[in-house]
Amino acid sequence: MLDERLFTALSAERRRRLGEDYLAFVAARDGEPDLARRTLARREAWFSELTHTAIAAWDGERIDPVRFGEWHRGERPLSEATPLAVWLVMVARANEGEAWGVDYLLDRGGFEGLGKGGTLRPRDFADLEETYHTRILREVVRIFSLDYELRLPTKPIQQSVKFMAYAPERLSFTLLAAGELMGTVAFLELARRGERLVESHPGVAARVQALFDEILVDEIGHVTYLLGSMGPWQLRLMRQIARGYQAFLSRGYGHAYRESTAPLLEGIRNYSLGLFPERVLRRSFVPDAYWPREYAR
Repeated sequence: MLDERLFTALSAERRRRLGEDYLAFVAARDGEPDLARRTLARREAWFSELTHTAIAAWDGERIDPVRFGEWHRGERPLSEATPLAVWLVMVARANEGEAWGVDYLLDRGGFEGLGKGGTLRPRDFADLEETYHTRILREVVRIFSLDYELRLPTKPIQQSVKFMAYAPERLSFTLLAAGELMGTVAFLELARRGERLVESHPGVAARVQALFDEILVDEIGHVTYLLGSMGPWQLRLMRQIARGYQAFLSRGYGHAYRESTAPLLEGIRNYSLGLFPERVLRRSFVPDAYWPREYAR
């Protein structure tokens, strides 16, 4: 059921405090930023630990790396692929637009200047967090002894990123919030599909879950910060934009993957933090006003 609280403006005083609360949260989660290298100290430590943590080798379906590359690049139809291969292609493609967009934004100083004036602002941390999502998705694919190169996003996606980069901040953040909201639903569905596909392999299933959890923790925080920062007109416009994404999905986005878009449409239509696992929310930036009624506080 749609949680209207997420789309009801907070008081002006609460909106002013929200940025400070979010900065305190990401400072604890991410650690010291290195702007020259575009890294966050605690995220680097997490990746280092990840690479040194052994998991059970994948002993299920084997996917030919050459064919996987052809499916990923669109040189062979996905209708030929098995459900696991289709899912892995979706994982490989999931962040290609965002990865290109984040690099473009960071090259020009991010949404909020990337430390201009000596202080990182909330979206600066979010921009840096986004760089880790591409690395995380690559780790998911590598579980299955596969790898890939990111595809260049389509011209419309590139142009939309450039528009947001140069649009007035309030409008830009409104467009960004709609995309982040849809992203949380898409990543949640992608994680659930993967968990179903590998559920008979507990070690691999746990690894897949842990990797997607890291992305969801970030993305939920991006959504709650952006929603909490908005005034009434921005929230109304954001909802309309999100409905536009629904229409786009309905026109057949999922047919390329032989998968139904129903879970995505339903998630956007009835958006609530209660959609997400409690274990994720308890690690995420969730202001008290948004905490879902499904879980005890």
